[in-house]
Amino acid sequence: MRDGLPPTPRNYSVYYEYVSGRNYELSSTYDKVVAQSKITQQHCDEMYYQFIVSDEEKGLLKEADKTIHDEIEKVLGFLDTSSKETGQFGENLDTFSSRLNDAKSVETLREAVRKIAEETQIVTAHNEKLQEELADTSAQLSAVRDDFDRVHKEAQIDPLTEVGNRKFFDREIVRILSEARELNLKVSMLMVDIDFFKKFNDTHGHLVGDQVLRLVARTLVENLKGRDVIARYGGEEFVIILPDTRLEDAERVANHLRTCLATKNITRRGTNEILGTITISIGAAEYIMGEDGDALISRADGALYEAKQTGRNKVCVASS
Repeated sequence: MRDGLPPTPRNYSVYYEYVSGRNYELSSTYDKVVAQSKITQQHCDEMYYQFIVSDEEKGLLKEADKTIHDEIEKVLGFLDTSSKETGQFGENLDTFSSRLNDAKSVETLREAVRKIAEETQIVTAHNEKLQEELADTSAQLSAVRDDFDRVHKEAQIDPLTEVGNRKFFDREIVRILSEARELNLKVSMLMVDIDFFKKFNDTHGHLVGDQVLRLVARTLVENLKGRDVIARYGGEEFVIILPDTRLEDAERVANHLRTCLATKNITRRGTNEILGTITISIGAAEYIMGEDGDALISRADGALYEAKQTGRNKVCVASS
């Protein structure tokens, strides 16, 4: 990987943002560091937390670090105590063993056995306490993990349509195209735009406009396969990545999505007034081995532009 750093997901995210040129502040910081010295892992981590991770994720990471540190300290304390008590228990056993060897009466034997039983109970009770503490620590760490997973997921979801957001899409396209190059797989992309959305929004209000966006997103999701990736690209545009899919199959999927949506009526909530139907225009493109994600997006967007300029409510395919 560039600068000799390991190809971890975190480092990959930083370098992708830099190469794509979309994150101006990150790119500017990177260039300033390179001008003075070599990029180190510390530099990469700092850029990741400053320019890529969300504020909520940053707070959660700090909280997680403290929780993990506190739990580790607690467990180490109990293990240290347990080790000392176990050592003391061994010394006591040696003492009791000597007493047993030197025992001259039943009473002496009975007293030695009683002491051994008491010491054993103490160690057993401490071990039970240690098990309880370890179980509690495990639960605490699981809660931290669950919280981080939740925040990480929410940071990649568009709250209105509940599909992936632009950040999610940027990461997924890198992953899918990398897989396609490695395994020599076909990948296709659909750029989707709601026809005359602004006019619909201005006529019926933003609440109805939001309803339209949710309906489109839900319809797209319901008619896609599990591996397909959908995200809100911006405004009334959605983007769909179809892994392991040829262009002709992508075109068929696009027309299916278009016709499914055209059959759905938009009704005003509260009055059930039918406001009409909506249509979508779609541009389709197939990944050309070796091109980057921006090139694929550009070709799909060009096909979408053609669909909108030649009548809308149709699918146009980008040339290879």
